[in-house]
Amino acid sequence: MITRRAAAFNILLTCAVFLLAVLYLLTGSILAKAGASICFAAIGLINFFITKDRLGEYRAFSVFLLCGLFLAMAGDIVINFIFIAGAAVFAAGHIFFLTAQLRLCPPDRRSIKRDIICAAGLFLVNLSIIMFAPMRFREPATIAVCVVYALIISAMTGKAVSNCIGTKTRFSGYMLLGTGLFMISDILLVLYAFTGKIEAMHYVSLTVYYIAEVILADSFLLLARYKERPDQ
Repeated sequence: MITRRAAAFNILLTCAVFLLAVLYLLTGSILAKAGASICFAAIGLINFFITKDRLGEYRAFSVFLLCGLFLAMAGDIVINFIFIAGAAVFAAGHIFFLTAQLRLCPPDRRSIKRDIICAAGLFLVNLSIIMFAPMRFREPATIAVCVVYALIISAMTGKAVSNCIGTKTRFSGYMLLGTGLFMISDILLVLYAFTGKIEAMHYVSLTVYYIAEVILADSFLLLARYKERPDQ
C-alpha cells in the first residue's frame, strides 16, 4: 500500500506541476515549464518504485510506461528550442506508451482487428485535421512529420480504446483517459504551432497535456490495485 510519505510527495508534486504550468503560461519561463515536466516524471518514478514489487507480470508494462514519461519530459524541454527535435522525442515517448499498452493487453486473433480498426479510425480523424486545417506551413517535410506523428499517436490511443472495449475495466478506462487527453493536447499543439498561434489553444493544450501526464504518472498505483482485483 502507498505510505503517507509517498502520498504526500504525490500530492505536493502534483500541485507543483500545475503551479509551474500556470507560472509558465503567465511568464513564458522555460524553467517553469521544465520544472513542471520534471515533477510529473518524478511522480511516475516514485509510484514505480512504490509498486514495482507488486506488479508481477505487469512489470514490463510499468517499465515502458516510465520510459514514456521520461521521454515526454525530455520532449517537453527540447521542443522549446527545436520544434522538430522535440516532436521526435515526443514520438519516441508515444512509441513507449504504445508498447506499454501492447504489453498490458497483447494482441490476439480476436483483438487485433479491433486494435487496427480503432487506430485507423483515429488516424483518419487526425489526418483530416492536419490536411484540412488552415496551416500556415505546407512544406512537404512539415506535412510528412505531422502525418507520421499522427500515425503514432493514433496507434497509441487506438490501442487504449481497444483495450478499454475488450477488458471493460476501470484501469483500462483510466489509461484511455490519459492517452486520449495526451492525443488531444498533441493535436492542439500542432494546430497552435502551424495555424497562427491562437493563444487560447496554447493554454488549453498545455492544461490538457499536464492533466494527461499526471494521470499516466499515477497509473502505477491503479495498476497495482488492478493486479490484485483484475475485474476492476
